[in-house]
Amino acid sequence: MTPMEPRLDLAILADRLQRLFRLDTSVFDEVRQDPAATIPSIVVLTLATFLSGIGGWLWWNFQGFGDNGKVFVQSVIMGSLFSIALWIVWLLVAWVILTQLFREDADWHQMLRTMGMAAAPLGLSVGVFIPGIDFGVGLASIALFFGVTTIAIQSTTSAGPAHVLVANLAGFALWAIVLGLLVTSETFLAPGIFLFDGASEGLKEIVDITDISLGDLV
Repeated sequence: MTPMEPRLDLAILADRLQRLFRLDTSVFDEVRQDPAATIPSIVVLTLATFLSGIGGWLWWNFQGFGDNGKVFVQSVIMGSLFSIALWIVWLLVAWVILTQLFREDADWHQMLRTMGMAAAPLGLSVGVFIPGIDFGVGLASIALFFGVTTIAIQSTTSAGPAHVLVANLAGFALWAIVLGLLVTSETFLAPGIFLFDGASEGLKEIVDITDISLGDLV
């Protein structure tokens, strides 16, 4: 095995994550130049996404909404897989905008590695089950995810901050909007904070049914 061969070195990964949570963005300069970081970055993305899903599922349980098994399968498992797939679309959208629209240099392999590592803050969504701060935790993790991803992309390209922000925002918006559409009062195909949409739609339906019932009684 050569030093440049993709591998999972837990010691190196743990060190990079610790530095990243200390806001040491030089991690991205290392990761983008290290092909061996491809697998660890994908692992970070996957674990952070599933942690987000588990946090959303725990929140759903603590709210007592029911259908816990269905929500676990659809949100934690299927929703996390959909989120990862849409993240790949996010990456490609950002790369296409940078290289084709703005005519900037950008390597999608480097973007994959750095953006995968930048997904670490999404794992903070595991705390959305905490009463009183549930929405705040979910919103903060998503905001950090987007912000750190913007820094990650900037490390891989010579494009100016404005072009990087536009490219990343376009990909992020697609990711967030589609995941939001995948959650209704009956289907829960997105992880984490996106489950809040299902709960709000369910409550709205209950209110509508109640209004209709009261109207019939009058």
